Amino acid sequence: MKILAPIAALGLVLAASPAAAQSSPAMVEALFTRADLNNDAVLSPAEFDAARETLFARADANDDGRLTLSEARALRPEGGSRDRRRPNRQAIQSMRGIDRNNDRAIDLGEFRALGARRFAAADLDRDGYIARSEIAAFGRSMGLGG
Repeated sequence: MKILAPIAALGLVLAASPAAAQSSPAMVEALFTRADLNNDAVLSPAEFDAARETLFARADANDDGRLTLSEARALRPEGGSRDRRRPNRQAIQSMRGIDRNNDRAIDLGEFRALGARRFAAADLDRDGYIARSEIAAFGRSMGLGG
């Protein structure tokens, strides 16, 4: 899942930012801090979803409620370029795995469903929250460091 894995897997990135240029552990920390709205050192499902929906809205360049492959490129940790180069096979496969209705775009419902799966996977102790240590461990498992 090259195009969305690090970002959608964590479900935290709010937008391309200077944090993306930092090292992976620092990036994970910065993203966690931005998503932890009440500063209680855990992410609730509501905080997690709010961060993801902000990400979705920022990536949806034409505000049609759907992310095309080119819009989804902006979800990459480095901010992604919005160039029009042909996507690679891995990016297309990743999109197909998320795009349940096969309309070649990720709608908000599909994005939310992915988020729910990612939240469940990152909640290692199954307490309904993601602690800072859990997101770091999950980030490492997804190749982000942390």
